[in-house]
Amino acid sequence: MNLIIARRTIASAALLASVLMAACGQRSTNSSSETLTVYEDRPTLKLLDLGPPGNSPGDVYHFFAPLHSSPGGPVIGEVFGSKTLIKMATDANPNLETRATVLFFTFANHQDQTVALGAFDYPATAGEFEAGQPVVRAILGGTGKYMGARGQLTSTRNGDGSYTQVFTLLK
Repeated sequence: MNLIIARRTIASAALLASVLMAACGQRSTNSSSETLTVYEDRPTLKLLDLGPPGNSPGDVYHFFAPLHSSPGGPVIGEVFGSKTLIKMATDANPNLETRATVLFFTFANHQDQTVALGAFDYPATAGEFEAGQPVVRAILGGTGKYMGARGQLTSTRNGDGSYTQVFTLLK
């Protein structure tokens, strides 16, 4: 009798384990998202050149710019951020270096904020990536009406140096 109970217990545990493993492996199929587009003026960039003169790991560009709900419209917020050189250009890619960028978007007198982060290749001779090339970064979270925000930010530099910032926020 104990052998039957032991087999049923093992079978139940195996079934429960397989159900849990299947559930943990599933991803949400909810594709509900919200898109928010803001327009950023050409940012003011300041380079903090650390270490030896010229490009070296740890060099940081700090930047800021006003944000608008439409190109040239009223100011609705600001973006602040930094781009830190984390990988120098290599023989394989002599014109590209990798920078880690963190962006703070603030709205409603800094009460509503989102934060985005990502690493991307930049021209070694310029503080910004090329125009027309979208760059996607992770949205790490937010405050106020963006509390719990997650998704991605797509930044596109325009020909005049301004940016179009498209937030895709998952609901």
